[in-house]
Amino acid sequence: MPSTHTQNMSVGQLGEAGILELLNASFAVYATGEGVLGPGDDAAIIPAPRGNFVISTDAMNEGHHFLRTWPSGIIDNGFSTGWKLVAQNVSDMNAMGAVTSAISISLSMPQDTPAHWVTKFGQGIAAALYWLGAEQTIISGGDLSRAEQLGVALTTTGNSVGTPTLRKAAENVDGFHLIHTGNVGYSGAGLTVASQGNKNDLTRAELAALRLFLRPRPWLVEGPAVTGTVSAMMDVSDSILTDADRLADANGLNAAIDQGWMKQRAKPLAAIAQKYGVDPRDWVLTGGEDYGLLAVLNPDLPVPSGWEIIGQLTQEPQARPTVTGWDHF
Repeated sequence: MPSTHTQNMSVGQLGEAGILELLNASFAVYATGEGVLGPGDDAAIIPAPRGNFVISTDAMNEGHHFLRTWPSGIIDNGFSTGWKLVAQNVSDMNAMGAVTSAISISLSMPQDTPAHWVTKFGQGIAAALYWLGAEQTIISGGDLSRAEQLGVALTTTGNSVGTPTLRKAAENVDGFHLIHTGNVGYSGAGLTVASQGNKNDLTRAELAALRLFLRPRPWLVEGPAVTGTVSAMMDVSDSILTDADRLADANGLNAAIDQGWMKQRAKPLAAIAQKYGVDPRDWVLTGGEDYGLLAVLNPDLPVPSGWEIIGQLTQEPQARPTVTGWDHF
């Protein structure tokens, strides 16, 4: 492991070789496997047992996607940034009904970035892979570069369990159920706590929401489990409303969200919402980054275990607020 002396240095003092040493020490156990050529060469080699793979890329930039110090006083030492980067990427694999096989990491940063932040970032990646149930993943390498602003990106590959589950169904799904699994509204509540709260005056409910905002927990067993059962599927990155509308639009329809479901899901967030003068239903409908799954289910089929009906696809247009969820621009 890197020495304490090294940890007190900046990345500019360490140089590229020293930075790589910190990262490799953080996730060495994830860099090898049968048939794998991991970090150290010009490119990695990752087995694809079925002859194909699913691939996705996500990026996060400081000031837009994450902060090292939040207005509430909450500090992210790099661990939560690494965790969240993994969570959003393996969630994409989950939504395709695939199991993550490898990740490749890109890290760009100013010279004065503390080496300690890099170590914690790597440890957050390794911890997320373990605790989210993606410990089979190979960390295949990546890229380092100097930049004026801290930015991270992950390219993820996955192995299909069966035929990938797409947003567009292969059949007419008018009147089919919209079903959901996973957390909803908690990350939106956690963002409010991180942005407006006081780290010295947080309730248990606020801390729980804050944890799910900084370190989301997608339910990775659910995507592959319903492959071949649901007609279409995607993850909830930007909000229930935004992503349900995307799923519906891919099928030429509209998404009608059940008001009873929405009110029920808002109840556990009510105490936090009252403190911040927010309607908890807004977090449920327009809060993003919980990384649950939305799917389309034939009403003649039983609802899979762990899922719940949240609405249906319809030809009828639906009223929407001005802002329905996260938008990068």
